[in-house]
Amino acid sequence: MDRILADPALRSRDDDGVAAIAIGTALWTIALVALALFGNSITGIDIDRWILVCAIGAGLGIPGLAIVLARRARLRRRSA
Repeated sequence: MDRILADPALRSRDDDGVAAIAIGTALWTIALVALALFGNSITGIDIDRWILVCAIGAGLGIPGLAIVLARRARLRRRSA
């Protein structure tokens, strides 16, 4: 496993996870806003449950983003 991670061609572009958490949080937020605005026109789903799911996803993404940003800063200080 260490050989794989040592090869620059095989390493992830997002080693610290900031982009993944930021994109995920943005998508949950967009879904929350879309459901809040247009949810009444959608039939056949429990809109309140999906609004809650989106709010929880966005809400957990914010502290998650703070954690990975702090981790990125800590790793950069160590390497400098």
